[in-house]
Amino acid sequence: MNSKDARNIKSAYRVLEILEYFDADHRTATVMDLSRSLAYPQSSTSELLRCLTRLGYLQYNRFRRTYSPTARVALLGSWVEPTLFRGGTVLKALDGVAEAVGETVVLSTATNYVVQHLHVVEGHREDAIEEHAGGHESLLHSPQGQLILATYRDAHIKSALHRLNAEEPDPERRVRIAEKVDELIALRRQGWIIAPEAREDQSGVIAVLLPPRVGAERLALSVLAPKSVIEERGEEILAIMLEQKDNILPQDQARQLSTVVERPPALPMIETPYQLMKRAMQQHAHV
Repeated sequence: MNSKDARNIKSAYRVLEILEYFDADHRTATVMDLSRSLAYPQSSTSELLRCLTRLGYLQYNRFRRTYSPTARVALLGSWVEPTLFRGGTVLKALDGVAEAVGETVVLSTATNYVVQHLHVVEGHREDAIEEHAGGHESLLHSPQGQLILATYRDAHIKSALHRLNAEEPDPERRVRIAEKVDELIALRRQGWIIAPEAREDQSGVIAVLLPPRVGAERLALSVLAPKSVIEERGEEILAIMLEQKDNILPQDQARQLSTVVERPPALPMIETPYQLMKRAMQQHAHV
């Protein structure tokens, strides 16, 4: 094994250990927390955390200087044992909408001032819009991004808009701060958007903001479809999405229910995708 291969294996091994660190009841961590706990050099720990943040697996709190896992971590590998890992209300809602409308359904969040698509259920219609998990959209110029941006406090909305305007190379795509703040505040109360020509290919989006979750990033559920479908079936699709949204329990309500519902029998131990990959790399490193 050459030195480059060894470095790549070590980096992959460390990524899995970082994700497993959060899995062991650590909601947030600083660079120093991880560096000390895992005995990594601070510089390489910092670079790995920045890389995972860019990829959408971690989010960074600029005020507390802490990292925490995003919903994309929870969704990674959920297909391996769908009967065990796909029982959550959010994924059930996605599957329910996809089955009812036949169009592409997407779960999105905001990371580092961009929208990232965490999970995609492709539509079964011939002209269904193609999208991929991990894809990015503009926070300011996508329906999903505007819904999530609207959930920020008013002062944070203004700060975000100033930054997004400063980073926008096209002057025509910059917004008037005061007008946009008022628009987003109104959108916050509404909680959904129907936009027949929201995407670059002139296809449309119907987006709904999902209920807040304690200590976690906000999520948006959206349906991507041709403009003609949005114009013809927009209100029907929105009604289906809102109905599925009502089936999603906010995290604090789920916790309250868990205190009065009898705990189910323990399931047999099953190695997660992370553990399987980690064990394989350990075996390879000793060859």
